[in-house]
Amino acid sequence: MGEEQNTCVNKSQIVSESSCQEEELQLIPGLPDEIAMECLIRVPYQFHSNMKSVCHSWQKLISHPFFYQQRLKSGSSERLVCLVQPLPQLDSTDSLTTASATATAAAVTSKEEKQIQSSPQFALSIYNATHDIWQRTRPQGGIPMFCQCLALPSSGKVLLLGGWDPTTLEPVPDVYIVDLTGADGCRWRRGASMSVSRSFFACALVGPSKVFVAGGHDSQKNALRSAEVYDVDKNEWRKLPDMIEERDECQGLAWDGDSRFWVVSGYGTETQGQFRSDAEFYDPDTESWSKVDGFWPFSSTSPRGATAMVSINRNQFQRWWFFGGEQQQLHQQRRICGEMKGTENMRWEIVNSILLPERITGTNPCMISLGDDDDKVNNNNNNHSVFVMSGSVRRSPSSKSCSCNECDYEGAFILESDCSNGTTKWNHIHTPAGFSGFPFSVCYVTI
Repeated sequence: MGEEQNTCVNKSQIVSESSCQEEELQLIPGLPDEIAMECLIRVPYQFHSNMKSVCHSWQKLISHPFFYQQRLKSGSSERLVCLVQPLPQLDSTDSLTTASATATAAAVTSKEEKQIQSSPQFALSIYNATHDIWQRTRPQGGIPMFCQCLALPSSGKVLLLGGWDPTTLEPVPDVYIVDLTGADGCRWRRGASMSVSRSFFACALVGPSKVFVAGGHDSQKNALRSAEVYDVDKNEWRKLPDMIEERDECQGLAWDGDSRFWVVSGYGTETQGQFRSDAEFYDPDTESWSKVDGFWPFSSTSPRGATAMVSINRNQFQRWWFFGGEQQQLHQQRRICGEMKGTENMRWEIVNSILLPERITGTNPCMISLGDDDDKVNNNNNNHSVFVMSGSVRRSPSSKSCSCNECDYEGAFILESDCSNGTTKWNHIHTPAGFSGFPFSVCYVTI
């Protein structure tokens, strides 16, 4: 009963922020606001932008974090996978575009067949895993090539950092912020730039709004040791002490409930392509870096984009999925945590390996965990999902790895895993031709 009263108060506070006249209006005429709220939170995300234009009260409500908290509690939230992908040739769309996953790809295919001698243009693709819908968005003028995308789950935002200028092919310090739940729909804006232009660097979100970046390379392809942290709320960057080692093409990680920022593998300027087996982490409490050996087992494989964190039991261990090996297996590594923060109470062990579907190709497919927000609500940490995608691979007529006949491309899958009994299942994702390009970076957010 207390929770129901709190829900009514919160909703009333949101709506009453307009005017006294609007305060007396119902969300849906003829329905109590509590029932109207139950209706509105169940409308699919792709229609939220249209809903905001109905009236000021709806705009205020649907733009408020409380609205999305209620979607999560009711089981109506949607899983969005955001990918930095190259645009199909001749595609210059700057607004949000949508495609059904089973839509015909003939028009896009004809464009791809035309050879255009220019740098590829990139955009942010959004795959709605709940409703099997693909969308694309980018700001006027486009985004940097090979930029990193990072989700801010608590605010429904996505950050794009660094990368290359598509004209000069030089690293840039740029930061773009995409608000997926703002009053104006999918809205782009510029954030404060990094202090160093960098590309192919490590980055991770630590806590709700601190973004750490480290390593990568500069305009001369020199591997970097520099690091910095971005406070999203203040829109400010702060320099951190340099890492112990140079690390280009490294991977950033952050553990649930841990304030440290981890940088995995990478290589130095003089050892390009020879990936280190160690990692190092930055501890905000001591403001220093420490190195951990035996972290990355594949010296010829980059960890970039090929890892996914999954929290199974936060009090005992968390799992880390990663690609590697001659047979391109998906491995599952587990971190066993002790009571102390020191590395002496931490050990790693590979607990499982799974063969990838035959249509996942290339040396470095992209992957991301599809979160555990629903499991937090349902107190179930045994089930988890991992999104995996490689570059565009046309389905051969004799292929049996695809469960449909409409999809020309089959380089995307979702792995469903049940840790209670060890069962796994690969589910194919229908991918229109225009969204089949290799994803350079990927992140996940629940809306």
